[in-house]
Amino acid sequence: MVSFGVGMAPVEPLKKIVSVARMAEELGFDSFVHADQRFAGEKDVFVTLAADAMATNRINIGPCVADPYTRIPAMTALAVATLDELSGGRALLTLGAGGSGFPQMHLERRRVNQALRETIIMIRSLFSGETVSFDGNIFKLSDARLNIDVRSDIPILVATRSPKNLELAGELADGAVIATYVSREQLEYAIGLVRRGARKAGRSLEDIRLVSWAYTSISDDGRQAVENVRPFVTQALINTSPDTYTTIFDGFAEELPGFLTRCRKLGGEGLETAYRDREYLTDEVIKRFSVAGTADDCIRKIREITSMGIDEIWLRCFSAPRSEGEHEKVIVPFAKQVLPHFGVGGSAS
Repeated sequence: MVSFGVGMAPVEPLKKIVSVARMAEELGFDSFVHADQRFAGEKDVFVTLAADAMATNRINIGPCVADPYTRIPAMTALAVATLDELSGGRALLTLGAGGSGFPQMHLERRRVNQALRETIIMIRSLFSGETVSFDGNIFKLSDARLNIDVRSDIPILVATRSPKNLELAGELADGAVIATYVSREQLEYAIGLVRRGARKAGRSLEDIRLVSWAYTSISDDGRQAVENVRPFVTQALINTSPDTYTTIFDGFAEELPGFLTRCRKLGGEGLETAYRDREYLTDEVIKRFSVAGTADDCIRKIREITSMGIDEIWLRCFSAPRSEGEHEKVIVPFAKQVLPHFGVGGSAS
């Protein structure tokens, strides 16, 4: 059976966010995660997750993503261990490169792959309950112990599109959250990288939890659903390494990689240019990188994802273009019209 989760930036009033967490649990979702972002109206992720924990009983909760820069690894370990205690053993941790608020805080994403590697190793050691000394190239720790009851097997996942970090997830993490890639060719590419990392560590792909992180919108007007995810898919593609463009855009206009590379170099202005474009970033391009459309469209896309051996899908829901609110407008119809076709909730009609 396929497992589903919900991801959202915590920008709405806290009471509303908690009500959505409770709703997701009641509708049959198994995971509920929040982006650790800032300065665009987001609440603190761990305070929000604590509120979620106290309002729910079953659903797994955690940050997606937490980065190694805005919260150093030891403090992230303590926060997640505390959340796990509060939730009765339901916490998970998804790490990623981050970037939100970095300019304001004068932070740089330096040596991301190494930073994530050291973060996984340090946090897993702290979760073991041991006294940890760690002399990394980026992070260091001396004689540190959480000194609280902590579950040693709190899941540590890595969310990424980066080739190096997909390999890292296969090598060290409990799972890979494959971001944005939701079509067969993209998933073959990403899963191959996770498999390569697993082999380096003497592991098999079956040892790795594979999660699809999917930009999602559902509507009787399938075209509107595509427009709802367009800004977020566009930003994800701009932020994807151009080295991958040839692979992930196979079958589309030859000029598309060059167009996105030019937009990438222009920063915010380039992002707006890409968002307005319909010549290169057609609806078909956006649909390749999202679960967006009518209920039937979403069912077909979920079946495509699961055909690749992925049985866990987290929905990043969007109810309108550039909107981070009213997630229930996606969660409820998705739960009623799509989940039953995958053995979740009521019977499919």
